Amino acid sequence: MKKLSTLITMVVLLSTLITAQGWTNEGAWPSADSTNFGGTHGVVVDADGKVWVSSYFKDVEFIDGEDTTFASAIKVFTADGSEVSFSPIYIVDVNGTPDTINGNCRGLNLDENGNVVFVQSGPSKMIKFNYSTGAALASALISETGSSPTAPSVSDDGTIYVGPVVGGGTNQIATYDTDLNYLGAAVVGPPAISRTLEVSADGLTIYWMPFTATQTFIYTRSDEFSSFELTDSVHIGMSIESSTWHPTTGQLWVSNDARGGDITKGNVYFYAFDVETKTFTEGLNWESPEEGEFARGLAFAPDGNTAYIGTFSNTTSRLQKLSLVANGVEVISSEVPDGYELSQNYPNPFNPSTVINFSIPTSGLVTVKVFDILGQEVAELINEVKAAGSYQVDFNAANMSSGMYVYRISSGKFNATRKMMLLK
Repeated sequence: MKKLSTLITMVVLLSTLITAQGWTNEGAWPSADSTNFGGTHGVVVDADGKVWVSSYFKDVEFIDGEDTTFASAIKVFTADGSEVSFSPIYIVDVNGTPDTINGNCRGLNLDENGNVVFVQSGPSKMIKFNYSTGAALASALISETGSSPTAPSVSDDGTIYVGPVVGGGTNQIATYDTDLNYLGAAVVGPPAISRTLEVSADGLTIYWMPFTATQTFIYTRSDEFSSFELTDSVHIGMSIESSTWHPTTGQLWVSNDARGGDITKGNVYFYAFDVETKTFTEGLNWESPEEGEFARGLAFAPDGNTAYIGTFSNTTSRLQKLSLVANGVEVISSEVPDGYELSQNYPNPFNPSTVINFSIPTSGLVTVKVFDILGQEVAELINEVKAAGSYQVDFNAANMSSGMYVYRISSGKFNATRKMMLLK
């Protein structure tokens, strides 16, 4: 019980870390004022680097005919945080026919041409926008899912996949063509309750991610003329409510929150999943999550070096921005080691730089921290998901005083510490 209590305490500490090593969290974006608060439920970045974001909560009031209407407006910002001229979007014109965003945002994604697909509930509706001008290209009521809809996902041929928030029964993962016409059911009765799904670029694999089932169900088919069949499950013990494909690595990024039960995963963290090896490779996190905050938005800039993340809370900033930076961690060997190991730093004593090596036999979240002799944390060298292998971490103590220090590694249930001496 004592060991379990210690492990749980460590996981709680991990879940509140400010920055995952390799990604610098720049905080609230584009600003921390209350005009940008509120229930993120979708975010995408278009080919020009513009950030499109919408809330589940109806945050814009306007007159629609003779009625007062509320909308989950779409806000659009340039990469420097300036709102574009056609933002916010809540009244649209589809080939001369007026329409409105009059429901709750369920998600955003990009189609095969980079245009923006918006899905709402109450009523269930899908609208497609030209990413350059903000003009509406198509709009359609969608009832085929049989439940409130999830965020959409799009394969390279332009087929749009939308699931039911509440699965089971005759509810379905429905498919639509690029003009938003219903094509048919991809999967009937997917289990549990979900906010998101992803389809592979070739349209042959669906990743169904119900957060209540704490696992991802994989449906595959051999070709476009075959039916989807349940063939595998991954992400066991994770509670996933947002996801996206990385634009350059092709990895599937998924969120996690504490409801999932996997104590090796942080709360309101986002993880890169290699669908070929079925391993996690890196991660990033929301800065200082509040109790009850759930991840509902994740998108990357076209070059993959900037991430925008959002949560469902309506008391915190709608988005946070993170930038990818060099992290000083090098792979020594990608061969799977026999066990966990933390090596003695070298040189030791050192001034002012030293190197720390470690090995992990399974992929997972790894932290390496440095403490002074009073037990106070003075540096965090790594805090990210790593694949199995051996690694080297560089530590520069130029701004620290001479003395004895302790460095500690934590990965899954493995914890180890060693001492090192800084002599100036």
